[in-house]
Amino acid sequence: MKELPRHKIKQALEREDYKLLSQLCLELLQADNWLEGWRKMEDLVRASGEYVLAKFMASAYALSRDDIYNVLSAATREFLARDVVVCLEKTAQVIVALSQQEDFANRRGPPTV
Repeated sequence: MKELPRHKIKQALEREDYKLLSQLCLELLQADNWLEGWRKMEDLVRASGEYVLAKFMASAYALSRDDIYNVLSAATREFLARDVVVCLEKTAQVIVALSQQEDFANRRGPPTV
């Protein structure tokens, strides 16, 4: 998993390219498709207890689907896009926090008896 692409988020929002914005969720998770992305997100949700990430990921998924995207009004797309931005920001924070916990646990070494 990688760093939050803030410049790409800004560009997507400026262009109102909400499909691209939703793809950034997959990019952040380093997933090739939505199924893999959902698996990785579920791992993050379980490890962090941040179940709201699943809700935000659902907004990203909805915006990525042509059949759903095309029936949504511009206002609804914009509303969901805000959830996607929160998803990206919160997911990046959770990844960093879990990485730091893992690093700390690794530095402590195995438990001693």
